[in-house]
Amino acid sequence: MMISQSSPCMLPLELVFTTTGKRKEVAFIDMDTGTWKSQWIAYAECTGDVSPVFRKSFTLPSECKGNVYARISGLGFYVMKINGRRVGEDIMQPAFTAYDKTVLFNVYEVNEYLAPGANVIEVTLGNGWYNERQATAWEFEHAAWRGRPRMTMELIVNGTIILSSDSSWDCAPSGTRFNSLRCGETFDAGYEVNAWRKAIIVPGPGGVMKEQRIPPIRVRERIMPVSVVPCPLPVIYDFGVNLSGNVEIKVTGSRGSKVTIQYFELLRSTATPDLERYRQHVYDERFQQDEYVLSGDGTEVWHSEFGYHGFRYARIYGDFETLEVEARCFHTDLPDAGGLVCDNPLITAIHQAVRRSTLTNFHHIPTDCPHREKNGWTADAHLSCEQALYNFAIDGAYEKWLDDLVEAQRPNGRIPCIAPAGNWGYDQMVCGPAWDAALFVVPWQLYRYTGETRYLEKYSEPMEKYLVYLSSILDNGICRTGLGDWSAPPSAPAFPKEALLTGYAYHMVDLFGKSCGVLHKNEGQERAFRLRDVIKSAFVREYGRFQSDSQVFHAMKLEFGLTNDVAETIKNLVKAVELADDHIMGGIFCSKLILDALTDHGRFDLAYKIASQRDFPGWGYMTQVCAGTLGENWFGGSSMNHPMFSEIGAWYYKAVAGFRIDEGAPGFRRIRLAPHIPDDIRNLHAWHDTPFGRLEIAWDERKVTVLIPEGSTATLTLGTLGEELGPGRHSFPRARSNPS
Repeated sequence: MMISQSSPCMLPLELVFTTTGKRKEVAFIDMDTGTWKSQWIAYAECTGDVSPVFRKSFTLPSECKGNVYARISGLGFYVMKINGRRVGEDIMQPAFTAYDKTVLFNVYEVNEYLAPGANVIEVTLGNGWYNERQATAWEFEHAAWRGRPRMTMELIVNGTIILSSDSSWDCAPSGTRFNSLRCGETFDAGYEVNAWRKAIIVPGPGGVMKEQRIPPIRVRERIMPVSVVPCPLPVIYDFGVNLSGNVEIKVTGSRGSKVTIQYFELLRSTATPDLERYRQHVYDERFQQDEYVLSGDGTEVWHSEFGYHGFRYARIYGDFETLEVEARCFHTDLPDAGGLVCDNPLITAIHQAVRRSTLTNFHHIPTDCPHREKNGWTADAHLSCEQALYNFAIDGAYEKWLDDLVEAQRPNGRIPCIAPAGNWGYDQMVCGPAWDAALFVVPWQLYRYTGETRYLEKYSEPMEKYLVYLSSILDNGICRTGLGDWSAPPSAPAFPKEALLTGYAYHMVDLFGKSCGVLHKNEGQERAFRLRDVIKSAFVREYGRFQSDSQVFHAMKLEFGLTNDVAETIKNLVKAVELADDHIMGGIFCSKLILDALTDHGRFDLAYKIASQRDFPGWGYMTQVCAGTLGENWFGGSSMNHPMFSEIGAWYYKAVAGFRIDEGAPGFRRIRLAPHIPDDIRNLHAWHDTPFGRLEIAWDERKVTVLIPEGSTATLTLGTLGEELGPGRHSFPRARSNPS
């Protein structure tokens, strides 16, 4: 028996343990990417904003015995139907890449859709990331890969191709008259194809064809409106929580009537949409807006297909007779790898906001927000990766994104601040080491959480290449180029941003040296540690005597090992927290470092005070004002759905539940189990699927129970009690005496 993520109650300890299981793996059908016989096809006369549809009638030979597979890549996104039935439940496939470097394809077993004899296959294409036409701050409209939508597909039986895309396919404009990743869609249900044309053969996008190995995007929630907002404008539906996806309408009305859906996440006090925050980024007048033109044929059900929106509210207006609405929340279908429930409502709310912010910001890649940007920002990715690894089976998805980042690396080693990247992200905004650290932090954390050295091996060369670039921008060991502690409160004590940049430069070099040690690359480790020592000497020389009440400055020195006086640095950090009345007083990097720094140096009590604050600035306040997600800043402005403050989600596992990896035995082969049990958590249950099976802890007012997976051992520290634990279930009195 298992407790669901949303359960408000606790089960008796005897019931909370589940059968241990290995980390979930997604099964894929291996297809030799070198055997493609099909051609890339496009519709020559289709205007850029209209979705083209392709179709092919064919006869399934009676001698075809066995499973029939379709492999397809339709760019930017596609919807495939066979005999009028949509194939699968996947949305916005294939996954986003730099299409001139890599093109992904999907494989489906399609026997159930086929009939003996005559069949019809139909594929509709949307622009997606491949053909972004609307101007934005990130300039994907100028991407090198951009071109008209195109597709390639094959049907295969027992290794034999029985159908492939070529110039014999028919094509026409579809009822989707406009589609844009950020600006939405217009669909005319009454549109009828007047004439079919023949497809033309076009070049492929240029990238290497690879089978998609990450889970697809799927609908994970359907959410009914919780209220209708009283307002002078057309009806505004409130879905009660921030989400990513779209609205499905069920509508009746006359032919040619139009329903407009406008998506947004914040209302003004006048009960009108707050849209101005997006105008600095998306330059098209239309933004996050879907339109449906009725056919007039009874009850019509529709949702957009080729994009997604970030929203809590939907303003819906038009000419119709009846209307029902429902939100569809969809994102990459990441399996759960962990969970935490307890009787403390604040922790529950923050933990759920961490999870929701992570999921609703994962659409093929880890993004910053689901509305104005949808970009794979490097800092957002590495700052949130530990909690994501605790909560979700996300290893493969991170590996895919790291591949995107490496593909965007320039010959001199420099990487952009977003990946995949078109032309933007290198010179337009120089983010520096605190952002670029993703290339080092994410592979290191993948190694720690899985125990697999292949992540370090795979990205070793790009890391070393980057360090050459890093060396070129250091000024006598100090980095002076980049951004500081983003989204700090205005009253946060100042400290030189160069200290943070240099600290992260040191951290990257240190991680690379450790990686070389794991891989037994002695020369690489020696070179890295020499550079690391140069950076540390420069840091101590320039900032060793720097006086500041900045929390992030002292937390960074502790976590990265940049202080020669640990006791004094702890004292300064504690003072900085007390001056802020036990609140966090810093931005995204402070939120990543401070809780671990305090906990690692014996001040869990103070870390817990910071984590438990309900007013500004703090996670409790942010969760409340952002409607179930985390925001871009502590007061919930600008964007109300960003994952970059989500480290607290990892801290709940690491410090409260006490799940710590022994650094000498990664992958939870050996566990340092050191839970902290505050008085205001009477009941708790936490679990994580390690590579060896399920690790669990639960406590109530009487006892603490833990489950150690087969193949792992643990050292338990519970107050004054220390125990060595083998696999299996163990129980201890909460009074911290001897095990039962």
